[in-house]
Amino acid sequence: MKEVFKYTFATIAEWKKFLILVVFVSIITLLEAMPVISIVSFIFEKLIYLSVGVFLIYMVRHSSTFEIYLENLKRNAISTFLFHYIPSAIGVMFGLFVIAAFWLFFMIIVLKFTNSVFVLANPHDILMALAHTTFIAKISIGFYLIYFLFFSYVFLGKFGEALSKTNAKGAFLAIIMSLIDFKFWIKTFNFRYFFIYIIWYLIAFFVYSAIVFIYNIQIIPALAMHPNLTLAIIPLFVAITTILTFYTYFSAYFAYKTTI
Repeated sequence: MKEVFKYTFATIAEWKKFLILVVFVSIITLLEAMPVISIVSFIFEKLIYLSVGVFLIYMVRHSSTFEIYLENLKRNAISTFLFHYIPSAIGVMFGLFVIAAFWLFFMIIVLKFTNSVFVLANPHDILMALAHTTFIAKISIGFYLIYFLFFSYVFLGKFGEALSKTNAKGAFLAIIMSLIDFKFWIKTFNFRYFFIYIIWYLIAFFVYSAIVFIYNIQIIPALAMHPNLTLAIIPLFVAITTILTFYTYFSAYFAYKTTI
């Protein structure tokens, strides 16, 4: 687990690349507020992050020591850092889209089978709606959630495998195989993998929960009174998200390594 934190903080310490990425993504985030190009900006932002992720894992894989990793990270141009692995990023993103579509379709089937589709009518009151479903529906939805939680466990390692691929096809197949690679599922039942997953999950959960809480309680009222604060708040949130994203990439890769 110490390797995850070591590589994460070392990557952040390469502050020029980190700062350029934060500024670049912040600009894209501002563009997402424009109706015409919002979807394109959103997709491009995710591709940049994934491209950076593939680059970082490539550097780890091809650096025999931590010191060499730092040298390689400094030596590569910012254009390589941001854009070189866009093809692999496209493969990962397309795979994530298929996975998301699968889980959405699976959920609709469960709700349709139990005559509980009405719970989707108002997502804000979904818990209240679930209370009015049948016992069979509650059991079915419970199994769905347990299966989804288990999938998130094995998916972390498969995501790390996808980031280790330098072509779109390999990255896409690694993501898709997370649904049916039963041998890989078995290999994830080792202490190191479990420990990396638990620490990653707890940190990601608490950080994102804190962001949502602070944003709703503090940031929204402040922006209502001082809209210009957006220019300062967006880079701050992007910086936090970028740090957590780096941490997720290294957690995924080192989790994957425990299964090899």
